[in-house]
Amino acid sequence: MNADHDCQKSAIDWGSVTWTKLATGIISPEGPAVDRAGHVYLVSRWTGRVVTCDPLGQVREIVHTGGKPQSVALLESGELLVPDAKNHALLGISAMGNVRVLADTLTTGGSLLGPNDLVLAEHDIVYMTDPGLDLQAPGRIVRIDLRRQETTVLSEGHRFPNGITITADGRYLLVAESVTHRVLRFELLDGGVRLGPAEVFYQFADHYPDGMALDAAGNLLVAMCGGGTLEVIGPDGQHLASIPTGGSQTTNCVFGGPDFQTLYLTEDKQEGLLMTRWPIPGQQRYSRSLPPH
Repeated sequence: MNADHDCQKSAIDWGSVTWTKLATGIISPEGPAVDRAGHVYLVSRWTGRVVTCDPLGQVREIVHTGGKPQSVALLESGELLVPDAKNHALLGISAMGNVRVLADTLTTGGSLLGPNDLVLAEHDIVYMTDPGLDLQAPGRIVRIDLRRQETTVLSEGHRFPNGITITADGRYLLVAESVTHRVLRFELLDGGVRLGPAEVFYQFADHYPDGMALDAAGNLLVAMCGGGTLEVIGPDGQHLASIPTGGSQTTNCVFGGPDFQTLYLTEDKQEGLLMTRWPIPGQQRYSRSLPPH
């Protein structure tokens, strides 16, 4: 990283980040993803709904899954990938609301515990946290090959694995482990079919790290449920900022917009979908949103 970029990054006034409410009245909003037209897709997890919000803030239901949808990722085809904890499945949902099960059992046998969040990699590979519904029970990280219809466990015994993303170079998988208040880092080995040992990338003092996103400078943005903040961790693991979100139950975040510099955030207490102009564009690779053309 060159000195000019270092100076630019250190000069960022994180305190100037403020939020605009794009939409409210969404019960337990989570897991947003944005298409190229500026429509935000997200879940209302405790009502079992997947909804969309247009650029003017109008919210429309797409489908009721009959379960507890947790997050959304967008495919180029327009289909939504939705982990559903109560249905114990990764669902595929069309723009018309048609639902199909993409994965609900392991290739070696057994069911998914209760999927939570996901990141889509190349060649239709999905990495997904699978904590189940019990905050204290051990959870795991799984890899789903959508083309081969294979689902394998990469790591297990985690204390509620939650938000998940991949660094821009494709080298590391980052996972929020909520109960232990930390973010874990795993090296992706053998083309991503297995993980290296877990490393603690950042340890928080308290509260529950939830959904995460990376910006183009490699900063990790962590939604802190119970803390009411968006935490900013530098690529070297240094804490850069703690940004209040206006409510105590911040759940997830994602980048979108024509230049990928609009940050969207979900927050339970406000039942809100919030947005801000982030000081740095978002990382486009491995985002749940569709990147600009």
